[in-house]
Amino acid sequence: MQEASAINKEHDKPPQITRGFWLTALLILMFIANPLTAFAYFTSPDVIVSVHPKATIGIVYFFGVMSTINFAIAVGIWCWKKWAVYGMYLSVAIAFVINIYLGVGILGALFGLVGGLVIFLTTRNRWQWFN
Repeated sequence: MQEASAINKEHDKPPQITRGFWLTALLILMFIANPLTAFAYFTSPDVIVSVHPKATIGIVYFFGVMSTINFAIAVGIWCWKKWAVYGMYLSVAIAFVINIYLGVGILGALFGLVGGLVIFLTTRNRWQWFN
């Protein structure tokens, strides 16, 4: 009888919440890259404008703000927040549009969507853990 009780207790345990390798790797990359990118955008906007002639100082500062927001989004995803996943989708969509405007080219702009795709693929089977 004790054995049956032990088996039932095993089934009553909630599933172990795990991020998985790819989600963890992307979030750690975001924790490192976004502050560095924001720093570069805020401290050297003229360098970025010289590389992308269609870019204005305002767009460069906007990208700096977006990098800062993306850091907060990464923290939110780490903490299992749905708003952060939706924020990631919005962020990559905005970056895609601006990259097309800047003349990065369709392939370069599509490369910017990879983060959103990885977030989608790595969170869809874990969605029940997000609140």
